[in-house]
Amino acid sequence: MENKKKNDLRMFEFGAGAQLPSFEEVINSKPYVFFGNDNLWPQHSIQMYNWSSIMRACANAVISGVIGKNMLIDGKEAIKMVNSTETIYDIFKKVAIDFVIHNGFSLNTIKRRDGEGIANLYHMDFSKLRSGRVDDFDYVKTYWYSADWTLVNKYKPVELESFSLAADAPSQVYYAFPYHPNQKYYPLPYWIGGRMATMLDIEMMNYELNYIQQGYFPSLFISLNNGAANEEERDMIYRHMEERFSSGNRAGSMILAFSDSKENEPTITPIQAANNADMFLALSDQVEQKILTSFNITNPLLVGIKTAGQLGNKNEMVEGYEHFIKSVIIPKQQYLIREFEKLLFFMDGQTHKITIEQNKLFEDETATGGMVNPLQNPQDTQVEI
Repeated sequence: MENKKKNDLRMFEFGAGAQLPSFEEVINSKPYVFFGNDNLWPQHSIQMYNWSSIMRACANAVISGVIGKNMLIDGKEAIKMVNSTETIYDIFKKVAIDFVIHNGFSLNTIKRRDGEGIANLYHMDFSKLRSGRVDDFDYVKTYWYSADWTLVNKYKPVELESFSLAADAPSQVYYAFPYHPNQKYYPLPYWIGGRMATMLDIEMMNYELNYIQQGYFPSLFISLNNGAANEEERDMIYRHMEERFSSGNRAGSMILAFSDSKENEPTITPIQAANNADMFLALSDQVEQKILTSFNITNPLLVGIKTAGQLGNKNEMVEGYEHFIKSVIIPKQQYLIREFEKLLFFMDGQTHKITIEQNKLFEDETATGGMVNPLQNPQDTQVEI
């Protein structure tokens, strides 16, 4: 005789908690240094950029500012070709994206036939490179490239020499990032203070999406009181209920129950769902502010984020934009300009001055009916080294 359970309670388990990747330079048996504990730190940064709307808005605002309106070399438009299809400004635009997301950039340099300089420059995806170990003079001589570091067995890392005119390899890697204490191989993203807030922003959206899609989050507790069925029948009932009511499209559906008598009718108990709206609203405000702070953006309107109940003030916009340009954009442009001026010198042996024309918050008065360029000092409209 089959032993039937008097009661059967099924629990649907939630997935494992989110694991935040840690920033580490891991030395192991591999010939390259791990970028993060799982060697995928830059890939995680890109995922955050792709998935968090607030982080993406902030990063895009900084990228646009760093790229600027135009590049000038020695006062003339930067039309110098650095490979068969791209100008130096084209390369600069790609580098700006990597630099804002990762705080570093990489280029593929091709030496001249005489070995005395650089013939061509190509952009290299910063996330696809890993550093070799330093030598006795604390210098990295090689870098490793893989098209996909999550599938290194399929896309085996290729060793490439780091940039040096004294080296023999015609194709080399120019790898650059600003100095940071105790970081020898990889850059620390300048927005790292907002990394956990960015993860929280993503997880909150995932929670809300799953809450809607997985309509099986219980709003009713249904108890069938006509005896416990056998295991096969119970599984069939669970599958049937899950198929019928596991979608947000099932909201408002009717449950029709059949019982053999009044005494055996199902007991249906409503379950009050947790009201997370107020909690999420407060948490969302904190997350937004922390991400903005990590990018040093004082006025959310500069990145298209409007604060409820507040009207945009032109003077506040102007002051916020001035602070944004001077404290965020110009320092990044200055670093990249110095690097690109060195590269130009390696290409033709001559010194050049690179200038970036800044974007304007407002056009001039005649074009916009009274709106003026917020950068009151004309010298602030360009970055020169």
